[in-house]
Amino acid sequence: MKGLAPLSRVTAVMGILLVIMFSRSLSAAGAGLLAGVVCLFLVDGRRKGLKWACGALALCGATAVIDPIFSHRGMTVLLFVNDRPYTLESMLYGLELGLSLSGAGVWLAVLRGLVNEREMLGIFGRFSPKLAMTVSMTLGFIPRLIRKNSRIREAQRGAGLFGGDSPSGRLEEVSAVFTACMAWSAEAAAGAAQSMNARGFGTHKITFSDRRAMRLKDVLFISAAVLLTIGALVLSALGGATEFFPKVDFGRYEMAMTAVYMAECILPIIILAKERLQWTLYGAKD
Repeated sequence: MKGLAPLSRVTAVMGILLVIMFSRSLSAAGAGLLAGVVCLFLVDGRRKGLKWACGALALCGATAVIDPIFSHRGMTVLLFVNDRPYTLESMLYGLELGLSLSGAGVWLAVLRGLVNEREMLGIFGRFSPKLAMTVSMTLGFIPRLIRKNSRIREAQRGAGLFGGDSPSGRLEEVSAVFTACMAWSAEAAAGAAQSMNARGFGTHKITFSDRRAMRLKDVLFISAAVLLTIGALVLSALGGATEFFPKVDFGRYEMAMTAVYMAECILPIIILAKERLQWTLYGAKD
């Protein structure tokens, strides 16, 4: 989706996230997670896609198993745990919660791969420069902190500073690496603040130069994403949500809402797949 303007990419992912967060539908949550994993495969490759898929499956399994232990509502009793019913309805409710949470996480990872810090700064900078700077620095800081943590740990292990496998040795290693990372982040923040002050950030009006102006295909893509998001939310409010208690009952418009939501999720998949095929199959002309 690099051929589209950054605002188009953000709008597509935010619309998908809105449906995940505000519609309680088992089928839509599963479809959103599956589509998000496919997008992640196309954006970041097989390795990261498999990593997120395994994490999502683990989270869904955990919520589906744990929720019936605390919530005993439902009519379909599967078994008894300490004389307390373990119901199918509570298990499906926990599964839907896990699908929604993992789906939101996967789509946020897709957004991180589609929009970089500079593009995010360009989108929000027109409305709130301080908010844009905060979002941009946060998106850039977290990956750098993770890489710095790995480098410090590997350097300390290579130097033989922490070779013990005991719990106290591992705790000492984690504490030392965490202290070094915090010191590095504080120094980096101080340096960034000094650099921004030296350049006069916040003292005069900011001007913008957008090399990715909105084009007709961006307007059409944003319009389609907005209309599909509104349609899915309206269908969810009219009867597209799943009722879990006292027994599982799919809403009368749930299948229609899921179809609309799938159409919205398929839009970025089609564009990403087309770009991947073009990159793989098309060769450079002599």
